Amino acid sequence: MWKSREETRRRRGAYFEQAAVGANEPAGMMYYNDQPADMIYYQGLAKEKLGKPVEAKARYNKLLDYGEQHMFDEMRVSYFAVSLPDFLIFDDDLDRRNQAHCHYLIGLARLGLGEKEAAARAFDQAILLEPAHQNAVRYRRITR
Repeated sequence: MWKSREETRRRRGAYFEQAAVGANEPAGMMYYNDQPADMIYYQGLAKEKLGKPVEAKARYNKLLDYGEQHMFDEMRVSYFAVSLPDFLIFDDDLDRRNQAHCHYLIGLARLGLGEKEAAARAFDQAILLEPAHQNAVRYRRITR
């Protein structure tokens, strides 16, 4: 019995190590082939489980910094933008979508940092700007 518990603990640690791997720089909302932002949030959660709170907070702070720094970027479509989702090139307010994405990133960061009320406000702002933002809706539920 003792070996099975130890084996289970070892396997969990290996899974958390795998979950902590990946790009730790957030990307904009423009291209579908970028790593999803919530993967950085999950990396932070995995780092916490591995007993690495400083590395976890670094992940959350990257999300927060990106969201705050890029909130008011003016978005433009490149002529060669072949990886845009949802036919964004036709009729969409890219600046509004970018702001929703930035609020979403801030919400993820605040959620990871344990600031549920601030996370809820950020997710609410993302949903207000883009009601179809499914991830903002999903994570908003977690803040209750």
